Amino acid sequence: MLKDLELPPLQDRRRSSRLIFLYKVIEGKVPAIQTSKNNMQVKAKTVKDFQTTNIIDRYSINNTRGLKVKSVNTEQYKYSFLIKTAVDWNHLDNSIACAQTIEGFKSALPQCY
Repeated sequence: MLKDLELPPLQDRRRSSRLIFLYKVIEGKVPAIQTSKNNMQVKAKTVKDFQTTNIIDRYSINNTRGLKVKSVNTEQYKYSFLIKTAVDWNHLDNSIACAQTIEGFKSALPQCY
């Protein structure tokens, strides 16, 4: 069905959405969260890792706008938005991470998978 609709896999679409949001945050295109709305508590979910991971991948940076990724102690933090997206961001080519516009960033993203 994905081939008929010419859709990329869900994993790639989610990664693109996370990276686009991070790009907007870095560029200052996302408004700040109001402090009165920060009181919501969320129960942590557990996620099993079905893919092999290499410890070196967490620390490699392929662009000039790379982010520092702290070491993690829990599975919940390892799969959180910030850590997961920062690792993906660091693997982007310099031409993609330094795109001048959001549209340019979006159009260049499919080339990196």
